Amino acid sequence: MRRALPALLAALGGVLAGAGVVVFWLTNTRERVTYDGSYAPLEPGSAYESRLTLTLDDRWTVLWTAGHLTGALLVVAGLLVLVATGGWWLGRRGDRKGFARDM
Repeated sequence: MRRALPALLAALGGVLAGAGVVVFWLTNTRERVTYDGSYAPLEPGSAYESRLTLTLDDRWTVLWTAGHLTGALLVVAGLLVLVATGGWWLGRRGDRKGFARDM
């Protein structure tokens, strides 16, 4: 069981990180719904007429939705599990060689 637990935790971390990447990617491939303005057109010459034009390069922008946040959180959780397991494994490995006793 001593050797199985770190392997299971490493596998869990890898699965979480992989699932996060998949969720983020699938959410990013869905079609976006954007809001273009009011529901009724303004009358020409209205005192309340205004314009705002924003342009972004669609290749590198992400409209953050709940799916994107879920994917990012899964990746972070998976990486935290992997780093914790790796740190524990390196600490146990260093203790066997006597490095921890010399300090």
